[in-house]
Amino acid sequence: MEVIAVMSKMGAMDNLRSQIFRIFLSFFLVLVVVLLALQIIVYLMTGRTIKEQMGHKCLGIATSVATLLEKDTGSLRKFMATLDTDSRYYRDIKKDMEKIRFGNIDNIAFLYVEMKISESEIAYLFDGEIPGTPTYAPPGLKELLTATRAASYATGRPYIGDFVTTVWGTLLSAYAPVHDKETGELLAIVGADVSIEQYNDVMNKQLFVILLNTFVFIALAVVLLFVSSSTVEQKLFKDSLTGMYNRGFFTSFLKAQIKTLKRKDYPVVIFMADIDHFKSINDTYGHPFGDRVLSNVSGVMNDFMRKTDCLARYGGEEFAAIMPGLKMENANEVIKRIHNAVCSTVTSDESGETNVKVTISIGVAQLNKNASIDNAIKNADLALYEAKKTRNTIVFYTPALAESGLTALPRKGPLGKAA
Repeated sequence: MEVIAVMSKMGAMDNLRSQIFRIFLSFFLVLVVVLLALQIIVYLMTGRTIKEQMGHKCLGIATSVATLLEKDTGSLRKFMATLDTDSRYYRDIKKDMEKIRFGNIDNIAFLYVEMKISESEIAYLFDGEIPGTPTYAPPGLKELLTATRAASYATGRPYIGDFVTTVWGTLLSAYAPVHDKETGELLAIVGADVSIEQYNDVMNKQLFVILLNTFVFIALAVVLLFVSSSTVEQKLFKDSLTGMYNRGFFTSFLKAQIKTLKRKDYPVVIFMADIDHFKSINDTYGHPFGDRVLSNVSGVMNDFMRKTDCLARYGGEEFAAIMPGLKMENANEVIKRIHNAVCSTVTSDESGETNVKVTISIGVAQLNKNASIDNAIKNADLALYEAKKTRNTIVFYTPALAESGLTALPRKGPLGKAA
């Protein structure tokens, strides 16, 4: 019997815990989805910002080379006509471009100078790559005119493109025009490229940071939800003032007991107890002292409860208990001891100057296989109503009480009103 009662009690707790778990799991999943959506937005916005920054860095480097070339456009024109790689001018410019290129190795993949030779082709003039390497473009090497290049040639202004796949890889290119300062003629453009691999490397680092932040946030959320769920669980099960089970858990446990009762020959007794003249205690000594009385009385009653029993604050100054595995004759002795213990208990204030004894009225009912939650509570309530006629007594439910036309006591709020 005791094992069955304990299992029923655990089942009632598990049922409420599962409700909490479902609520918090739903909240957690929504939180994760919202967080991931926000992180995706952040990632995409970061990607766009990084791409813009890379484009502007490329343009800044290209512009610095264009400024260098514009200092001596006469030599540039001569080289464009001859492509003389043995000239001092070529060697000096090539050396400077290599320094700039490899000094910005994290910012650009390629650095070069080109000129338009037809409506569809360009030819390279200078390249920042090392001669002989696969990525080196020697002077005079021709290539198709891309849309990004065409835009820069058409406007004669700096231009930043987007990632485009070329023979040199997938590149984001920025172009700075080289003008003859005297005539304003567009002579050439300087190109600086950043590769998709460089972009992805930066984005992967950003992704790691975002994922790490997300993981930390989710971990903190799990801890907070766990702590919160424990707090909610405590409030869901227990009354905050007395520490006893609350009405919600009492009803859930009673439901579990009735299910067990319908399957097995399993006696269950419930009782409702009400502190007599509680309103006068609140009126005379104040509600804080009334709370001390409630806590004291509930503690005394709980001392007689087994671990299989359930004592709950049902409302106001009213308590309810479920005692699985006890027949009426056995419960009678326990309930009498509870009644006597409460009536002999003194509640004192903090100063010890106020000392009050209270009495309680108790209504007891035995559950049968046809019991429901409503009629089980109603039967105990009818017995309690009968007990409240004289107060300070115990009344056991009999069918005669139901036939007498009695109605149950009205339910009370947290502080309650004495009958």
